[in-house]
Amino acid sequence: MMFEWLLASGAKGGGGQASKVRCTVRLTEPGGKSAELPLPRVAERSTNSDENALNETRYAFSDEAGGIRVALIVRRSGDCVKGRVEAELANDNVFGRQRTFAPSCAIELQLDAGAAPGRWMAVYQHKDWWTRPAFGTDWKDVPERTQSMLCGDAGRYLQVLPVSGGAVRADVSGDEGGIVIRLTPGGTGMTRMDAVAFVLGVGEDPYAMIERHTAAAAEALGRTGLLRSAKTYPPLLDRLGWCSWDAFYHKVNEEGLLEKADELQRLGVPAGWFMIDDGWSDVRDGKLARFEADPAKFPQGLGHAVGLLKNRFGIRHVGVWHTIAGYWGGIDPQSEEARGYGRFLRSNARGQLLPSPEPGEAFGFWHGWHDWLSRQGVDFVKVDSQSAVSNFWEGSHAVGDAASAAHASLEASVALHFDSALINCMGMAAENVWHRPKSAVSRSSDDFVPQDLRGFAEHALQNAYNSYWHGAFYWGDWDMFWTRHQDARAGALLRAISGGPVYVSDPPGQTDPALLRQLAYRDGSLLRCDRVAVPALDCLLRDPTREALPLKLWNTAGGAGVIALFRIDAEAGGMEASIGPGDVPGLSGERFALHEHGSGKAEIVSRGEALALDLAPGVSAIWTVAPLSDGFAPLGRLDKFAGSHAVLTCAADSRGRMRVRVREGGGPFGFVSDRPPISARVDGEDVEVRSACARFYTVQLPKGNGECCLEIELAAAENP
Repeated sequence: MMFEWLLASGAKGGGGQASKVRCTVRLTEPGGKSAELPLPRVAERSTNSDENALNETRYAFSDEAGGIRVALIVRRSGDCVKGRVEAELANDNVFGRQRTFAPSCAIELQLDAGAAPGRWMAVYQHKDWWTRPAFGTDWKDVPERTQSMLCGDAGRYLQVLPVSGGAVRADVSGDEGGIVIRLTPGGTGMTRMDAVAFVLGVGEDPYAMIERHTAAAAEALGRTGLLRSAKTYPPLLDRLGWCSWDAFYHKVNEEGLLEKADELQRLGVPAGWFMIDDGWSDVRDGKLARFEADPAKFPQGLGHAVGLLKNRFGIRHVGVWHTIAGYWGGIDPQSEEARGYGRFLRSNARGQLLPSPEPGEAFGFWHGWHDWLSRQGVDFVKVDSQSAVSNFWEGSHAVGDAASAAHASLEASVALHFDSALINCMGMAAENVWHRPKSAVSRSSDDFVPQDLRGFAEHALQNAYNSYWHGAFYWGDWDMFWTRHQDARAGALLRAISGGPVYVSDPPGQTDPALLRQLAYRDGSLLRCDRVAVPALDCLLRDPTREALPLKLWNTAGGAGVIALFRIDAEAGGMEASIGPGDVPGLSGERFALHEHGSGKAEIVSRGEALALDLAPGVSAIWTVAPLSDGFAPLGRLDKFAGSHAVLTCAADSRGRMRVRVREGGGPFGFVSDRPPISARVDGEDVEVRSACARFYTVQLPKGNGECCLEIELAAAENP
């Protein structure tokens, strides 16, 4: 078993692993010269106490003089261990120049795996702002800056989660025999470190493992509010949205916003919110010049445009974009805002004026700006460039401390003025993910780029596999898309199953209302799935852009499973695939109805069965997996991608009729029944039942306001 020695830490017989863990430190000497020193092991001590579950091993390292001391404390709990690092440098001259830990990769712990990994999937930071997956079978190929690694073979998995919840940041990479944990302070002058560095564990359910490991890390940090399960999804993002970015880019203005709002209204598209993205602000030389909007683009002010969107066109909520620095280059030091809010701002080593990185100080700046925005009618914000925090304050502040201060000040103001309605963006670096105190939604991929004709494959890949790790902390924002585009339908399906916000960035004259109606109810409310979509087991450790299998995502809605399939490889010819109830963990029942949206393909399978498919190049599809209870299963609204969301309740009444409460009428509703239906009524009115294929039936729900009740009388069961 991989890392058997580590997982046995603290257990009887679990000691004596002198060759399994090695330590290297990187220092900055008093004269500024860098030094790299392997530290010999000097002690290993285990504590066994089954009564209070304190089972741990302490691996101590030191140089010969004892001036450099590092300890790895591994505490075991069930099938996982938590690794904590304590480190200290002794300096005799307390008032002179000091020897300190290097700001980057100060401590490196090499952990011997003891066995091959089988297949692995690692989510790594490939840009300062974004993560993506890598796949392999050799430890040495695990990339630098990995934030989560899952590996396994034959139904047994191991997951490694570096933890960046304190002042320092932890990353994982591979080497010849296992993994390397690196701790990075980010700031200079540090002589002590005490950090929860990683959680590592084994199990048979990789989805439960990531939840368990993030919970263990949050508990060790004393910050259980980090987890998505402790957060509240912003209600306003439960409606269909539109964003100005790909429609106008930096040329956004009041005229363009009103033109688009008028078009959507005429098309009957129920947009619930507008996001005014980059381009609205008044800037000078790449820096924020004023809180107010650019007067050339918004001649009557931002509030005037927001008011027209709401009052003339019925847009319920309007958000605006800004960066975590104010604008990309910070705040103009000659501006009125710099003078009025200077006590909340600080200049970095590059001379950029920024919201202060000290705890609590930047709140005054955000409070001033957000108060003004809220008085213009703004309801929420998208905050970009978040992972630039570590670049802005590199060398002067510990990476975790700077991120923690930035997010705490920002989110305190967002909570005060916008009820915590916030979309985090360009913030997938570990220090950002682990240090936001309350916000619930964060972008989970690089940008949608409509001009990139092969962009969908990478975009889908990033969102899907990033969500395995990122989804334990946030609902993912899978970004905007275009409804008139070669990947429009695939993009819509991807957002439909995502579990997060759904919004488009169509330019004027380029919206397909029929596509959008499959994503939302008449009032703009989304048919949003229950959790964050993630890859199914059969592709979780495999790369669907390079291997002969589709990207398969699963989620749930309305008591049924939802499965989406995407061929994102570049090969021609057909591809064999399958779907079944086993692709959706947690579904109860022994028999299931499978139904494909659009095509109407349908099949009933047992729990252990799967439906074989042949997928053409570039195909995308979404299926409902509905459990049968007493031979009956509602499928939901067949004209919606995640139509099972429309099923509120389903039960037999005292007379044996099936009663289904439906979220909204006005479209076809499907159900499956072993017993043929005799009649059906909707809110007391008779409706026709049509047979789609064996045991699959449809009724047309009359259009009405709000919920409706479908009653179905079934033929009597045949006597055995």
